[in-house]
Amino acid sequence: MTNQHHNELRRDPLSGRWVTLAAGRAARPASFAHQAGEPEPRGPLGCPFCAGQEHQTPPEVWTDRPEGGAADTPGWTVRVVPNKFAAFGPPSLLPVAPVAADAELAAADGAHEVVVHGPEHVVSLADLDRDVLARVAEAWRRRLAHWRGPAFGLGAVTVIVNEGREAGASLEHSHSQVFATVLRPALVEAEVARLGGASCAACDLVTAERKHGDRVVADGGGLLTVCPWASAMPLELLVVPDRHLARFEADEDREVAGAAVAEALAGAVARLGAVVGRVPAWNAVLHTAPPGVADFHWHLHVYPRLATLGGFELGTGVLINVVDPDLAAERLRAARI
Repeated sequence: MTNQHHNELRRDPLSGRWVTLAAGRAARPASFAHQAGEPEPRGPLGCPFCAGQEHQTPPEVWTDRPEGGAADTPGWTVRVVPNKFAAFGPPSLLPVAPVAADAELAAADGAHEVVVHGPEHVVSLADLDRDVLARVAEAWRRRLAHWRGPAFGLGAVTVIVNEGREAGASLEHSHSQVFATVLRPALVEAEVARLGGASCAACDLVTAERKHGDRVVADGGGLLTVCPWASAMPLELLVVPDRHLARFEADEDREVAGAAVAEALAGAVARLGAVVGRVPAWNAVLHTAPPGVADFHWHLHVYPRLATLGGFELGTGVLINVVDPDLAAERLRAARI
């Protein structure tokens, strides 16, 4: 039988990364529903992120305490602590020298923090109270602003969310992480080159997607949520401000960077759950202007973990996506949440 689907190589306009769209390899987004599986039944008993268990984590470095109170005690809404098993750091060694362009070995200097999303044992970010979620976004803003200071000499500060075992989460209590790294990752560097000035690829993306319409999932609050034209993963989503805003954490953009982003992210995750049958494992990555970069267009990637990387992807860096983003957006847009 002749394959009626014409596979395509697409280059992501934000990063320059190549993606192969092979839509004929999967019938529809709902084909992935059986892969989700049920989460391992684990309750809040002994969870180090629940209120009353503050002694199980390192001392907090920032908290949102509406009623005040002593550090490392209950009464908080959002809590930020150093990661017990940090990939970068310790921050006591900062400031550090930048990694040379021709370096083959360097110390993994920086900081690695955990942002705990509320004192209650809520597993999915989509199920968080919207006020708590807005306060989480404010915590991200505060920590990004803290670590971007010139005194630290860092190359990038990145916020990520891992939800579900397949996405790399080791604890089920909803949380996110902040990575402050002396290294500026190649993917971030590639975006810096493409998201500045009059030729900003993100600004062009907003204009093109609104004109095209078929890949738009949600539009409001100064934010556009789309299934990117060069989606690397099935049902991948991108949340991008419709204005050219360099820093998520900038004071003048707090309205856009707080409640509106929290609502957009929660809505995206809820839509994924409605299409797949339950919220799948997923990752989110917030890219904001790195320290020392003034011109950028911040954005938020959402990556559902519905497919497994194979040898070709690992060996070449070219990802294969089996769901057409136009079809993915149609299903996500129509999802009842």
